[in-house]
Amino acid sequence: MNLADKPIGVLVLAALIVVLSISAVVVGIQFLSFLLTPMPFSDKLYTVMLSLVGIGTGGFGIYIAKGLWDLKPWARTTAMLLLGFAFIGSVGGALMGKPAPIVVVLLSMFFIVYLIRPEVKSRFSRT
Repeated sequence: MNLADKPIGVLVLAALIVVLSISAVVVGIQFLSFLLTPMPFSDKLYTVMLSLVGIGTGGFGIYIAKGLWDLKPWARTTAMLLLGFAFIGSVGGALMGKPAPIVVVLLSMFFIVYLIRPEVKSRFSRT
């Protein structure tokens, strides 16, 4: 399947996930630099754990984006689930008028509605 056969919204979502995932990996790697500063062992352990979560989350995001790019049904389902979590997690901040949560709520709603449209859902092949 070539690029022209893929829904543009799915490609935009995959690209957005890649950008966010790369940032999570970069932040995770940056956290490792804090290990060079003197701190108690418990703080070092916490720093390593945060770093691994950032790197792991970013890697998982890139995997999901690749699945969306390849129009895999599992990636569509996973993306909708994670978008739902992002929506729920941002509603409080959005109701308080904070700009970033408002953007997250709007984008997650848009992409969930987009991904459940029959013409988009039908593009995800069963392999």
